[in-house]
Amino acid sequence: MNTQAPRLALNLLDGRSASAQPVMLQISEHSAQIIRRQTGDLLLEIPLKDMRKQMRWPEATARGARIVELTDKAPPEWEGAQLHWPSDQDAKVFDAWVAQHVSNSANPSAGWVARAQQSWRGVLVAFVLLVGVIWGMYLYGLPVAARGITALVPQAADQAIGRNALQQIDGRWMTPSKLPLEDQTRIRERFLAGVKKQYPSDTPQIQLEFRKSEIGPNAFALPGGIMVMTDELVQLVKDDEVVLGVLGHELGHITRRHGMRQLVQVGVMQGVLSIAFGDYGSLITAAPLILGSMAYSRAHEREADDESIAYMRAAGISPLVMVKFFQAARNYKPPKKDKDGNDLPPSAEPPAEQADKPKEVKKTPLGFSIISSHPLDEERMEKFRKAAGR
Repeated sequence: MNTQAPRLALNLLDGRSASAQPVMLQISEHSAQIIRRQTGDLLLEIPLKDMRKQMRWPEATARGARIVELTDKAPPEWEGAQLHWPSDQDAKVFDAWVAQHVSNSANPSAGWVARAQQSWRGVLVAFVLLVGVIWGMYLYGLPVAARGITALVPQAADQAIGRNALQQIDGRWMTPSKLPLEDQTRIRERFLAGVKKQYPSDTPQIQLEFRKSEIGPNAFALPGGIMVMTDELVQLVKDDEVVLGVLGHELGHITRRHGMRQLVQVGVMQGVLSIAFGDYGSLITAAPLILGSMAYSRAHEREADDESIAYMRAAGISPLVMVKFFQAARNYKPPKKDKDGNDLPPSAEPPAEQADKPKEVKKTPLGFSIISSHPLDEERMEKFRKAAGR
């Protein structure tokens, strides 16, 4: 036996004996040998070419035990055995010995990954890269994936979800419309005529419903081509072209399948968060899920505004009508009761500015942009002014 071969004193836990056995680990020119320390008996010899397969070496971390494990590639009776560096000994001695006598191919601490892990600069770079990848996936990856998944979902699914949602809404927040039938017919016909002009060859099937609501002036789109316009919004703006501009916005939600995309995106986020957080409660997972879905909603609102502009141009309506809508909505006052307890029609204070008058655009504050489901009104009004050439 080569007495000049480097040796390292370790404790062997072979899984068969309850107590640790003192051994020497020796690296010769051709093999690694485990030798019983008291008697010098050779217990195991591993050719150097097989050492990487049969022995798993620890990384030179700042803290942590130094344990050499025998893998499932080792002889069957040695699988799972461990060689422990004594905890009362300086780990740097072990690391220096391994760095000097164990080849780079078998020693994980010799690689650039291990060196980076031991450097605060390397850890910082890795953290920044990880945040960048996660943020990129959040901004671009999930929306792209949602579009792809949504494209595979048949339109029948949208229609079924939309019908079910309308039934639930009717039972909770909506009642049959009180708007005169001739007003409903006029608005519906003008709107569908504009849709036909915008999409002459592939006209989407739209089901426009009017409802009296418990939530005030509103309009919204459901999956499957269902759109709901409340009586209160029609009474608030008192202008068919403003109503049509709002419906053009909701048309964008339908043609771009925002409802289904939102369901897919929230579903994907929920799946990712459940993997990341496990069963640590709904509060942990709900916060990022809600904030994330709000951000996606803002992107959808901007897309729907683009669609509204395209609709109004096709229908011969000035995009400035949407500025009037935002002004009316901003000045909306909840309806008052008459002497008999009946709701009076909703009203809005006269707008403080003209629709075509440019106004300084306020940028969305960071905190607001995180918690809001819509872009700021000023941002959206400026967009419609520019579309009208003002």
